[in-house]
Amino acid sequence: MNRYIQIFLITNLMLGTFIVIFSTHWFSIWIGLELSTLAILPLLTSNQISRSNEATLKYFLVQAFSATLLLNGVLMNVWLTNNWNINLTNNPLPNFLILFSLITKLGLAPCHFWFPDVLSGLSFLNGLIISCWQKIAPLYLIITINSSFPNELILISGILSVLIGGWNGLNQTSIRKILAFSSISHLGWIISISFFNNNISLILFFLYIIITSLVFLLSYIMNTKSLSNLNNLTLSPNLIFLYIINILSLGGLPPLGGFINKIIPIYIFTNNFNYLFLLPFLIGSLLSLFFYLRIAFNTNLILFPQHSLSYLNWNTNFPSNFNYFISLLTSISLLSLILLPLFFSFI
Repeated sequence: MNRYIQIFLITNLMLGTFIVIFSTHWFSIWIGLELSTLAILPLLTSNQISRSNEATLKYFLVQAFSATLLLNGVLMNVWLTNNWNINLTNNPLPNFLILFSLITKLGLAPCHFWFPDVLSGLSFLNGLIISCWQKIAPLYLIITINSSFPNELILISGILSVLIGGWNGLNQTSIRKILAFSSISHLGWIISISFFNNNISLILFFLYIIITSLVFLLSYIMNTKSLSNLNNLTLSPNLIFLYIINILSLGGLPPLGGFINKIIPIYIFTNNFNYLFLLPFLIGSLLSLFFYLRIAFNTNLILFPQHSLSYLNWNTNFPSNFNYFISLLTSISLLSLILLPLFFSFI
């Protein structure tokens, strides 16, 4: 793809998200969501993966369906309230349509079916955009106006996402599908906490973006397609170490930065005496932790018998600038645990 066209598409992709964040008019929000969708479609088909066209078509159909639901819900809301501001009516039907369309865009349960298939057909860089940047606008809308939505539906969707993300990730060998179910599980935690505290949800989503971006970038550089080729990596030992650290952080192991995304929701649930709701989240978290540990062990902690000179295969001439960049982001995710007492002040 031409470089200038690529810059133009990325600019429109970012512009669409910013329009959604800074708009209070439903039509502008819908325009922003559609601008992001149309801008990313050519980017998804620009890689050399054989399944990219199929994945792009699936993504387009799902986004078109959810955009139709959103527009119908918005028009019903305008008809009932006689204004385009994002002040929803108490009528359950437009509220349900808008919430269902946003959940579909996020790929949360029970509308998660498309997300693993789409992500498995894309490159890691495009998967990073789908898993992080394209989640910002719909998640921001849910967090901003969640007081008008049926809270039970948000909580049920969060519980199902955590359980389905953990359970379906167990029998996967593709790294892309594992990361897809990981994203579903993490977003389930985030939208469930928006039921209690919007500020904490935004903080947890920011940490999720940092850690997930690191895992996608390292997977792209190391070209890790499946679990079977993780133990044959011949890259820099530093990158292997950072990959293991970020995978375990994504699983929420203390004292890594991803532990914040687990301990704060657990504290909020126990502080509000929602022990019954906390149980499925803990079960889903343990299920997810299993396949994170499996990736970490397959990467370099368990090695097949090798020749004593196998260390010569290590590539020590990897670009130092990229090493510094990855190390910086990893340090930010790790040091975020120091700010844990500050996060509790928002609760």
